[in-house]
Amino acid sequence: MHLSDVAACPVCKSELPDLLRCGACGASFSVTDGTPNLIPSAARRKFEIDFDIAHSTVSPERFGSVLRYPPRHGESPDAPHRMDRAFIDVIESLPQGARILEVGCGGGQLRGWLAERGYEYLGTDISKTRIQEWLQSFGGPDVLCDAHFLPIADRQFDLVYSSAVNEHLACPLLAALETCRVLKPGGYFVGSVSFLEPWHDDSYYHMSPLGVWELLAQAGFESRYIWPGWHGYRAIMAMGSRHTAKLAFLAEALHAYFRAGNQLRNRLRHATGRTVQPGVLDASRIAGAMDWIARRPLS
Repeated sequence: MHLSDVAACPVCKSELPDLLRCGACGASFSVTDGTPNLIPSAARRKFEIDFDIAHSTVSPERFGSVLRYPPRHGESPDAPHRMDRAFIDVIESLPQGARILEVGCGGGQLRGWLAERGYEYLGTDISKTRIQEWLQSFGGPDVLCDAHFLPIADRQFDLVYSSAVNEHLACPLLAALETCRVLKPGGYFVGSVSFLEPWHDDSYYHMSPLGVWELLAQAGFESRYIWPGWHGYRAIMAMGSRHTAKLAFLAEALHAYFRAGNQLRNRLRHATGRTVQPGVLDASRIAGAMDWIARRPLS
């Protein structure tokens, strides 16, 4: 896929046949180390949401319909870095030639993997160098841009993938609205966001399970699945510092203790005829990150 096929001015959303200058609003852009840089020097966006009082609280039944594990989940050893099996299943459900946008693509490590499977790919990120050197070897993003001001025309992609990005966005709702805008009706939004991971890389908003659900709802998405990724004990040890990283065994011990307590509670509840707590709810309480699969409505 060529950027020119889907490009729009990130400031005014007009067509952008010239990637260096918008003929409609006059915004100018540049090239950074051979990559189009469509991050505007100045841009402003106002947006509104309709907030229903019904969203002020949520019933367990209503939230339980989306707080659930997909049929398959967990990191796959045969997939690119951090790609969950559930996301692979969604991608493989798309027709050949489907367009996939990755927001926050790092080195663009998904590019080759998706091309081998017959999909068109566009990778975006705000920088080519704010990643590990081994990721830079994949070629980097196809375009440098700001997730709050995507330089993409409306309704261009069948799926948007965004892994561990939303916590780093100053206005995640605006970015989610942009994602919804560039998706075709019925298109998928899949990704993950920090919950109990340590504050890292100037992150802004770490989201609870309900926070993910509400963000997707406000942006106009229909949530299909929201579920916990790795657990918070492991996240804190792995990401806390180089000293805590050496104590990973403590994280696993704490997690085992936590699970054992929940299993004992559920056995007692079952024995006395009370409701058993769903495992996904227990795991979500201590999740290091939350994953989701959502769709833009057809209408």
